[in-house]
Amino acid sequence: MNNPVFLSGLSKIYTKFDIFFVDLWGVIHNGIECYSDALKVLKNLKKTKKIILISNAPRPSSSVQKFLNQINFNKNFYHFLITSGDLTRYYLKNFSKNENFYHLGPDRDNSLFFNLTLKKTSLKNANFVICTGVNNNNDNLNKYFSILKKIKKRNLKIICANPDLIVHRGDRAEYCAGSIAKLYEKMGGNVEYFGKPYRNIYEYVFRILKKNSKKKIHKSKVLIIGDNLNTDISGANNFNVKNLFIAGGIHKPEWSKKNISLANFVIEKNKYFKINYFQNELIW
Repeated sequence: MNNPVFLSGLSKIYTKFDIFFVDLWGVIHNGIECYSDALKVLKNLKKTKKIILISNAPRPSSSVQKFLNQINFNKNFYHFLITSGDLTRYYLKNFSKNENFYHLGPDRDNSLFFNLTLKKTSLKNANFVICTGVNNNNDNLNKYFSILKKIKKRNLKIICANPDLIVHRGDRAEYCAGSIAKLYEKMGGNVEYFGKPYRNIYEYVFRILKKNSKKKIHKSKVLIIGDNLNTDISGANNFNVKNLFIAGGIHKPEWSKKNISLANFVIEKNKYFKINYFQNELIW
């Protein structure tokens, strides 16, 4: 396996690719503000390349865009925004009509269910469970054992609308739906994931691209940019496309606080993930 290549700037390799799948949280923003260098990258790319933002947010892209507007990130920076919420809605519309579901997650994710032929109900009347995240930003996962036991007793499937385990809001780590889903799996429960790193979200994006492009799309011309090894980089590996790892995102505490050099950290991780390129932060 070849060692990952450090990039002093994306400008060094961008001509090799036509389409860029870019993660949002940890690459473009930290949940509070955008990174100015990352915005410069998008501005430069958009002149000649196609930019698709892919997020594991468990809400429709229209809802996520409202949040992005609040941190001064508008539609001029990209061509398409696709979320795990979009993919989950696609599945629910086409494969789970006229069923009752129990929502395990905060009310702020209710936009996921808008205009679907499904009924939100109590756990005892549900046919399946949709998990979108923890109810409070600093929730302890132990709080979910009791509800997961009840779900397991009824042998219900959990649909996980955000496979992320944690996310950083500023300097604070918060649990995501993926952490609850993993607990349920450890209990022997059945979980279906929608989003990165699973192939379903990339196949969904490719279908959208094919509908909106006259040219044939080649995987060799796609670069996935992300900061999460377990979702972005693993997803690139699963879908067999090249990747750029932003090591200063969610994994930064693993090397910066332990005084491990960035290069050594990435080379070590490359034993478990195929990393093609890496940067500390996304810069041009």
